Amino acid sequence: MMLIVLLFIWSVMGFLSTYHTFKQKRVLFDDHFTMTICMVATMATSFVFCLYLILLLPDFQVVSVSFGLWIGWKIGSKLRNPAKLNGLYNGTMGGIMGTMLGAVIQNPALCNIPIKSEAMISNNIYVIAFFAACLYTVVLILIRYSFRV
Repeated sequence: MMLIVLLFIWSVMGFLSTYHTFKQKRVLFDDHFTMTICMVATMATSFVFCLYLILLLPDFQVVSVSFGLWIGWKIGSKLRNPAKLNGLYNGTMGGIMGTMLGAVIQNPALCNIPIKSEAMISNNIYVIAFFAACLYTVVLILIRYSFRV
């Protein structure tokens, strides 16, 4: 579980640096670019954060989805007006998908996936968590690169 906590902290630090970039450069771009960045950032952030929350606290599904909604609202409110609704929608969808993936990783029988052993489940948890952190880092790097003027 310590690895998942470290990956969650890594993702939060990356998000905070990207969020700071949002706040600085939000007036430099048009609405179409803003909507695209808001969609990518909220979906990826809420998906990864809710996945980690479910892996760390498996009994709090409603809290996880609410956290995804809050992430979407927070990112959408820092960008221009059309991005607010887009942020709410994509934050909620990312939160639901992250919650569902976390629940299926912990209990593969939910999707009729045969369970081999508990060691295989814990190995899958760590592999998916590490892959999500790496993929999220690449997404944040691409978002920050797109803000270069």
